[in-house]
Amino acid sequence: MDQELERLREENTRLRDAARHDSLTGLPNRVGFEAMMSEAIRKPSGGLLVLMDIDRFKHLNDRNGHIAGDALLCETAYLLRELFSPRDLIARVGGDVFAVYVTSGFGKETVYARAAQLTSRLRAGSRAGMRWSVSFTLGVAEKQPGDDYASLFDRAERLLCASKADRRGRRAPRPESGDDRGICTDMVRIRRELRERNPQRGAFCQDYETFKQIYRFVERGLTRSGYSAYTILMTLTDAEGFFLPLSQRGAYMEQLGEDLRVSLRSGDLFTQYSSGQYLLMVLGASGENAAVIAARISNRFTSHLAPDAGIVLRYDMHPIGDPTPD
Repeated sequence: MDQELERLREENTRLRDAARHDSLTGLPNRVGFEAMMSEAIRKPSGGLLVLMDIDRFKHLNDRNGHIAGDALLCETAYLLRELFSPRDLIARVGGDVFAVYVTSGFGKETVYARAAQLTSRLRAGSRAGMRWSVSFTLGVAEKQPGDDYASLFDRAERLLCASKADRRGRRAPRPESGDDRGICTDMVRIRRELRERNPQRGAFCQDYETFKQIYRFVERGLTRSGYSAYTILMTLTDAEGFFLPLSQRGAYMEQLGEDLRVSLRSGDLFTQYSSGQYLLMVLGASGENAAVIAARISNRFTSHLAPDAGIVLRYDMHPIGDPTPD
């Protein structure tokens, strides 16, 4: 019984330790760092909190691959342990952000000198023979009377964000500006995440649920802007107006989908509404424009058909935001 209890205690300790450490670098993660720093910050001695962000880490990952990115993170963790004192607390608190709580008496000048050494050693070559042309942006906050973990980390994070914005020549809220929320948005990074990569020519094809959400968003905007937009339902039928047999629909729908993609503008949208129909959204179009677009698509599609194919592409249009009751 005693052995089983001891085994359970050891397992609980191992799991608790794993939950507080970063599995890649072996450093404490943000949870572990907060626990250690919360205890250290209560001591009467001074301290510096240093946040270090690897500049353009995502670009390095995309260019060199995640294996090289992981190696860079591991080598950075290894060098931080070498460059700072064993008394200092070192952690990986984000994907490409490391934190050091300096309790060994280093001043800010020494911290920046250590960061320069870190950059130099990474560029010179790692233990594995890899070299990284990297730089770091720092946010360095000095412990002040009354600080706890949250207030000190918040101040260092705002300093880091302001430094990143300054490096890009952009303005950001300075820590002394009175904004106590600690929010510093890196719009360059957000824009990079949102932008479409390698955009293809032509319109977007989306699943119906996504199309529906975009439709509702556009519909709301049109009530304020005064712009015009139309939905167009395109239906494949035979000469008598009936749906094509299921055995024929697939190939023709595939051809029609490709014609829609290249015929519509890059800002337009379409979705497959049923096994024989596509639903289109054309923005900034009048009723006349929408009719021209539909006719152009129809002409392109029918140009692929044999004269005796007996297939008709029909379309119906409706303005988005029309207050006509259902």
